[in-house]
Amino acid sequence: MSEPENGQNAVTGGQGRSPVRGSTIRRQLILASLFPLAIFGLLSILVTSVALYQVTLRLALQGNMAEVREAVNDLAKIAVGPPFLSSNDMLGILRSLNAENGSRLYLVNENGELLSSSNPELTSLPLSNDEMQAFIQAGKPAGWLRISSNSGDEAIISFAPLLAVKGGVVLEEPWTAILAPAFYYQLVLAGLLALGTILSLYMLSLSLARVIRPIAELADSAIQAVPGSVFRPMTEQGPAELQELIRAFNQMVIRLAEQQGTLRQFAHKALLSQEEERQRLSHELHDGTVQDLVGLAQRVELCRSEMERDPEQARRRLDELQGLVEQTLNDVRRISNALRPSILEDLGLSVALQSLCSDLEKQMSSVHCGYAVSGQQRRLPPDVELAVFRVVQEALVNIHKHALNAAHVQVELTFREEDIQAVIRNDGSTFPDPDVRSLVRTGHLGLAGMYERARLFHGELDIVADPGGGTTVTLRLPSAAAE
Repeated sequence: MSEPENGQNAVTGGQGRSPVRGSTIRRQLILASLFPLAIFGLLSILVTSVALYQVTLRLALQGNMAEVREAVNDLAKIAVGPPFLSSNDMLGILRSLNAENGSRLYLVNENGELLSSSNPELTSLPLSNDEMQAFIQAGKPAGWLRISSNSGDEAIISFAPLLAVKGGVVLEEPWTAILAPAFYYQLVLAGLLALGTILSLYMLSLSLARVIRPIAELADSAIQAVPGSVFRPMTEQGPAELQELIRAFNQMVIRLAEQQGTLRQFAHKALLSQEEERQRLSHELHDGTVQDLVGLAQRVELCRSEMERDPEQARRRLDELQGLVEQTLNDVRRISNALRPSILEDLGLSVALQSLCSDLEKQMSSVHCGYAVSGQQRRLPPDVELAVFRVVQEALVNIHKHALNAAHVQVELTFREEDIQAVIRNDGSTFPDPDVRSLVRTGHLGLAGMYERARLFHGELDIVADPGGGTTVTLRLPSAAAE
């Protein structure tokens, strides 16, 4: 992944976003919203239908009772008696009431017997004789929703007593004819609820698209943000939570790009440093150890030639040969200890660090290097001991290279229950607080390596420069970090 370019909003390089499989967030949320909306719509239709039914029934009863009373008033203007009104007369009165189609008008006597009706084919009343007797005995207008015995369907049946003579008028109006307008309004209501549900789902889909689109772009950017690609920060869009998520994603990718750049630089510098170290070891072996071995071979030849001719000279040659062998052995041991300190494996971390302090005093005669150990000493995992040894070694090497004016160096090793701590202090020259990326760019791989060793074992490394002079390096590693 490359560094961010110009703060623009796109991602180039990498592979395209793979198709999303399974149910999407939008589909799941719409389906989840559809169920309560449908339940709410059905309940609304049910409650409205029941309420409309009751209101229609009440109004129909009131209207029919008013109509039957008006029919009684019309009959009062006509002499009612034998011969009774004909069906045509009854039909005319019914038409004057503007009753619905299918309505019927009946004239009954005080015994509940049919005298005349608006339909000559009807020979019976829509109610039973007991019900008619109850109407007549009550002597006042009344109305009910009943099953008509003539049609077998529900009908509003109203009764009003005559004023001049005993008997009364019965008005029958089909319930379906009354309910037809209300049914129409029910269909309109159902249509409006369905339309409202569709519009709600559509608005929900638009709102979800506003949320999901940035998420899809974020997923696409995450897929394409592969090593080697060019990352451009995304535009912060959508709700506040999504903007915060996109902002965090941009910062994360930028930090990853910086870390990858730092790692590439570190790897490059480490490779160069490795080659330089190999070259140094080659020169040191060639100019030191190899030359000593060549001189050793020459002195062996001289001893062999002088063994019989001049034994005393041969003994002097052997003394020189012994000194050269010891010097060569010391050089080889020094190179071996630099590559892998055997004292660390044999005697432990505490003795190995004390040896480093002694070596620094030999290399810098003007420096006093104090050493102190506290806590319960114990052997740690080999990798942890080596990490502590290398960090302390690098800190002392830096003092030797960059703090030549230092007079006092103090190394403290503390064994604690959960971790181990090493502190290296000196009173020499200071430097600004280091940054790993700047250290790598300027080629200070020693300090960068110290930081990386601490991170490798989940530890911490702090380098604090005192403005008055002196530097303190503090390393803390968990005791079981190698596990």
